[in-house]
Amino acid sequence: MTAAIAENRRAKKSTVHQLVDRILGVPLADKIIGANAIIIAVGFAYEAVTSGPNQRAGVVALAVVMVVASIVNVALVRLALRPVKDLVGLAERVSDGDFDARGTPSPFADEDLSVLGSTINSLLDSLALERKRIRDLGAEVIYAQDTERARVARELHDSIAQTLAAAKFQIAAAGAGAGEETRTHLAAVNEMLTAVTEEVRDVSNTLHPRVAEDLGLESALTTLARQIKQRSGVDVSVSVSVSSDPIPVNVSSTIYRVAEEALKNIEMHARAKQASVDVVSGNELIRIEVADDGAGFDPVRMNRVVGRSGLASVKDRVVLAGGKMEIDSKPNGGTRVMAELQTAGDAK
Repeated sequence: MTAAIAENRRAKKSTVHQLVDRILGVPLADKIIGANAIIIAVGFAYEAVTSGPNQRAGVVALAVVMVVASIVNVALVRLALRPVKDLVGLAERVSDGDFDARGTPSPFADEDLSVLGSTINSLLDSLALERKRIRDLGAEVIYAQDTERARVARELHDSIAQTLAAAKFQIAAAGAGAGEETRTHLAAVNEMLTAVTEEVRDVSNTLHPRVAEDLGLESALTTLARQIKQRSGVDVSVSVSVSSDPIPVNVSSTIYRVAEEALKNIEMHARAKQASVDVVSGNELIRIEVADDGAGFDPVRMNRVVGRSGLASVKDRVVLAGGKMEIDSKPNGGTRVMAELQTAGDAK
């Protein structure tokens, strides 16, 4: 019995707390409207009860005055709260990724709200500078890595590969006057050296593909498309429209990397018949879009799929270089990979 009473009290207390929370959660303007309505109703009821028949007109006039005063009060409160709503809107825009958004001075803001708005703008400016510093550092890391990879790739291609080629010539010369058994062994060694040479060249190209530097971006992408066609049968069309402004080597290399990894993903997973690579540059920006008509994948699982693929590292590279990259896909609707980079200013 005692337990039932205690439980009943707890239930009532919980209900009261919920009611209080709902009341406290009502917007401020609505609270003021409700409070004024209660005051008017109580005042009108009191005057109606305590006043005589000859004073009823005065009661009505008082009620009208109180209603008008309440309307003015609510209007002033709404105007006073407008700067707060503007700040809430600013926070939502920044949360959605609009990092260039800033608050504007409001004629309805008092001194404290004006100071708050200026402080928020100062914080956003500081964050923007910090983001730029981090982006520049990331770009420096990426470009330093590219430089080192290019050096190692050049060493592999120009030194080790050449040494292996010289060894093959020496073996061929040694086999000229050797017996049948010796020539057989030397031929086997020669084949192994040929395989090692090809592996060294593949590693060199993987570390730093020089085609974009040696042939130019359009020729490099056309060569890449032809290789994909030969390996997988996917018909890849290439369209490059660039302005007369020169594209920095590192930017060109990054664009090539995006195309390379996106086409590799198409080749391995998309089951596509056709794909396209479109590159456009102008106004100090270069944009690439790689699209296919393949199987696509579920957008809900997109982050996990991308996280397990080489597209993730390419996206990190693009972002660290100060650009942006998006992947759009849907089941049986193909996939689009889009990236954009600066070709001037912060571009190295």
